[in-house]
Amino acid sequence: MLSYQHGYHAGNAADVHKHLILIATIQRMQQKASAIHYFDTHAGKGLYDLRDAQAQKTGEYRHGVQLVLEHREQLAKHPVWQHFFNELQRLNPYSRDQTISFYPGSPAWVAGLARPGDRHTVFELHPGEHEALTTHEQTGFVVYGDGLQGVVRMLPPKTPRLLTLIDPAYEDKSEYAAVADTVKNIMQRCRHASVLIWYPMLPAGRHETMLEQLQSQLQQPILRSELHYKEAEGERGMYGSGMLIVNPPWQIEAEIEQLMQPLLPAFEPVYQHPAMLQQSWLRTE
Repeated sequence: MLSYQHGYHAGNAADVHKHLILIATIQRMQQKASAIHYFDTHAGKGLYDLRDAQAQKTGEYRHGVQLVLEHREQLAKHPVWQHFFNELQRLNPYSRDQTISFYPGSPAWVAGLARPGDRHTVFELHPGEHEALTTHEQTGFVVYGDGLQGVVRMLPPKTPRLLTLIDPAYEDKSEYAAVADTVKNIMQRCRHASVLIWYPMLPAGRHETMLEQLQSQLQQPILRSELHYKEAEGERGMYGSGMLIVNPPWQIEAEIEQLMQPLLPAFEPVYQHPAMLQQSWLRTE
């Protein structure tokens, strides 16, 4: 199915969690000079206009990136947050009492960090999202097609190192198994690869089966980071954001904790639920 469009959810709390981990991972990997090939299997539009009908219909960004901006002074001491705010400032010449108009998707976050010599390839299968993606600068080499199949076909990369972000919509429950199989194939071709896998926290708990598959199929260390910002109730509705890091950079677990903990109290008045960051290792070396 290709009905999902991220514009309804751009800049929400899950995006903040996901993109902070993406930035932190890249910055830590770039402490070594060797080149990196970045792959993004589900790129979306690359840049989202928060003034359009999709974003305004849900208003999710108001409880995500806009909430973060209200706490900028407290957060901006950390270099990951500094980069986050600098990119938003570049796209949105805003003052503290103004809402932002544009929020970058993962291709734009990566493009803002890529160095000369690094490579950047993004995939998008949704025709409308792909068309929008190709109109933006600095979103990498754009491929129209299935990213899960595409990234495996392009391995191994010519660069010494590899970072892949896998961030599907999970419209179909079969996608969980497809993601696990793709990661297994990536690691068979490039045992040194780092892979980020985002998943939604939903009452059905289908992500747990995917986590079990990865835990049993891989030999590499896997860090699990979950942001729980709403109460899990009913049969539907996302209550949190999950991210797996396969072959995580050294000490990334502690850094994510430093990034997210100061923000957690801000979510409680919005969602009427104590926000929690839960991190654990599915596999260790």
